[in-house]
Amino acid sequence: MPESPKALRSRIRSINSTRKITRAMEMVAAAKLRRSQEAMTAARPFALKLQELLAQLAGSASVESHPLFQQREGDTSIMVLFTSERGLCGGFNSNIIRLAENHMKRHPDTDWQLYCVGKKGQEHFQRRGHSIIESKLGLSGNPDNELAREIANDLLGRFESGEAASVHLAYPAFVSLAVNRPTVSQFLHLDRDALLTTAPAEAAEDENAQAIDYILEPSPERVFEALLPRYLTSKIFITMAEVFTSEHSARMIAMNNATKSCEDLSDELTLKMNKARQTQITSELIEIISGAQAV
Repeated sequence: MPESPKALRSRIRSINSTRKITRAMEMVAAAKLRRSQEAMTAARPFALKLQELLAQLAGSASVESHPLFQQREGDTSIMVLFTSERGLCGGFNSNIIRLAENHMKRHPDTDWQLYCVGKKGQEHFQRRGHSIIESKLGLSGNPDNELAREIANDLLGRFESGEAASVHLAYPAFVSLAVNRPTVSQFLHLDRDALLTTAPAEAAEDENAQAIDYILEPSPERVFEALLPRYLTSKIFITMAEVFTSEHSARMIAMNNATKSCEDLSDELTLKMNKARQTQITSELIEIISGAQAV
């Protein structure tokens, strides 16, 4: 039985109300995206220069024997999973969770312990009975240097104490406003070759530049020891900035698609309502004419 014009009109009002909500959420996500992207862009030069300096210092034999550069023996590893606090962002959370699960399945001999940053990842693995050693919830959606330092120091302490043989980060790497790439990278132990890896744009700019011979006081070893915690903190900060930027971008796109779907459905139901009204009016006219002819 076809719907009446009154029922269709009620559905259209409901859809238009939903469209206003999705439009507002899209605008909020766009504003947050701009702030987090600015923070990420501002932090990258510092992180790259710190990485470059550490790579130079890591060339000495005494530095290469540093405990953080040594591969540990053991079957326990920590997977730091970065997800969002809220949903409504398309496949943002499901993609990174699926990647983390597949990575852990490919290494079945490893005893994986989860360190969840974000509510969605914690809820997913908690329902499945996975070992979660720590959770950082209630994130504001903006990169926080204090939280990054807290996470870096916590992971460093667990690695140095022998609680974990390695630490990996699972996060959505920001590529563009429309693309984020789920990535798993090693956080600890440190690898000198990985330190030498820089962003392609930076490498192109520095292709013809001469290496700077720094004079370090009191000694390269002391400077290296002082810079290592800052490097680890900056890596966590940049990772959080990429996660939040990717999250806001994914939510903005998802809400934009939802708004367009509401508009399309509203137009479709409006056309259907007009046809139903025409049918109803035609039926009433036929009844009136039939009644007049009978009289």
